[in-house]
Amino acid sequence: MSAIMYWIWLLKKGSEIVSPIIVTYDELLRDVCRFANVLKGLGIKRGDRVAIYMSVTVELVTVMLACARIGAIHSVI
Repeated sequence: MSAIMYWIWLLKKGSEIVSPIIVTYDELLRDVCRFANVLKGLGIKRGDRVAIYMSVTVELVTVMLACARIGAIHSVI
């Protein structure tokens, strides 16, 4: 495979992986509240530390905001 063909393949592969996701504030709030309840159900409370190991996605933002909502300290790894 030539270098040019490799870059074309890489660009096409990248466009398949990355697709825009549109989330409204209402949807985000609903998901944040839902996951905050999951965290509380697991016994996580204000001041607890939560380590998050995920790629940068909409779901990561949801988890971070859910931690903030219940007062837990989050750390993204």
